[in-house]
Amino acid sequence: MVLQVALLVLLWGVVVARLPTLWRDARQRAFWATIFVLALIKTSLLFPETPPILPNLLGVLTAYFLLRFLSLLTGRGGHRWHLALTAAVLVALAGLAANGSVTLDRDPFPLTVAYWLVPEGFIGWALITAAVLFWPVARDVPAGLPRLGLRAISAGCAMVAAYGAAKAVLIILRGAGLTDVDFAEFERAAPYLQGGGTLIAVAGASVPAARRSRAIIEAYWSLLVLRPLWKAMRDAFPEVILFSPRRAVFELAGVDDVHLRVYRRVIEIRDGMLALRPYLPAEPVATTDPAQAEAEAIAAALRRHADGAGPADNADGFAKIGPEMSDEVAWLSRVSSAYRVRTAAARTPRPSGSAR
Repeated sequence: MVLQVALLVLLWGVVVARLPTLWRDARQRAFWATIFVLALIKTSLLFPETPPILPNLLGVLTAYFLLRFLSLLTGRGGHRWHLALTAAVLVALAGLAANGSVTLDRDPFPLTVAYWLVPEGFIGWALITAAVLFWPVARDVPAGLPRLGLRAISAGCAMVAAYGAAKAVLIILRGAGLTDVDFAEFERAAPYLQGGGTLIAVAGASVPAARRSRAIIEAYWSLLVLRPLWKAMRDAFPEVILFSPRRAVFELAGVDDVHLRVYRRVIEIRDGMLALRPYLPAEPVATTDPAQAEAEAIAAALRRHADGAGPADNADGFAKIGPEMSDEVAWLSRVSSAYRVRTAAARTPRPSGSAR
């Protein structure tokens, strides 16, 4: 039970966390669909009233989306063939279910055996394809979490495929009258192989997502930290804003877009500071903290600009930071934090100045 709960939490967590990737490309959509349908399967098994055919139908769809993801990942195509094969399996599964028993708690006859072997064979083929693909690829990626993640995907898919193969062999033997295996007991032991393999595979696939999620969180945090200084420049010099906040609402998907918004915010702040430079006070602020001194100078320059004071020639200007954008983000974040503490007005956000 603990394993099933952990698997459900992981599956639905990945489904929710990767929702923004649906806007990125077909490969991300195929991966998300694979995890989503898999989460539906595991959830449906918690309810005794679930029709017996439903998990099998969803399992075939999971295999299809997995094959779709692999074809997009390798660039080998085969989408139409995979779609046609999936449709044929679904039709065969529905036809067999309508013409025979779908339970294994009694002596199975040929239609029942076929009903179980058709989806198990299709799903097993997809899993073996994934296992064979990801294991050798892991040797070519950097050591550490990326390599461990790929090998976890391969090992997990192999474990689930082994469960399917063992079940298929037992079904054949039971259908031939060579064994009287109790499938109810077999299914009670299955979570350790099937559920464990699924947990390992999904956890391995989540490694890149976790790394990207961390980058997205860090980028959003930078947006929030930079906001007080950005808002001050936006209010003083509206012309420095490159895009309206409403346009940014459509830029929600992917770490690259979040970083783009951080870079844009840095550029807008720097453009505002360039326009503010002639209003800097002639005397530097006496403080041992360079970021605080910069924030004090900005606050004084903004006051002079708001009061209509004439521009002056201040050759020193603002601190020169660089050459990397990360250096700019780190420095301006320190200045913005000091400015937020220094300026009470910066503590009152407005909707138009949201982090997006």
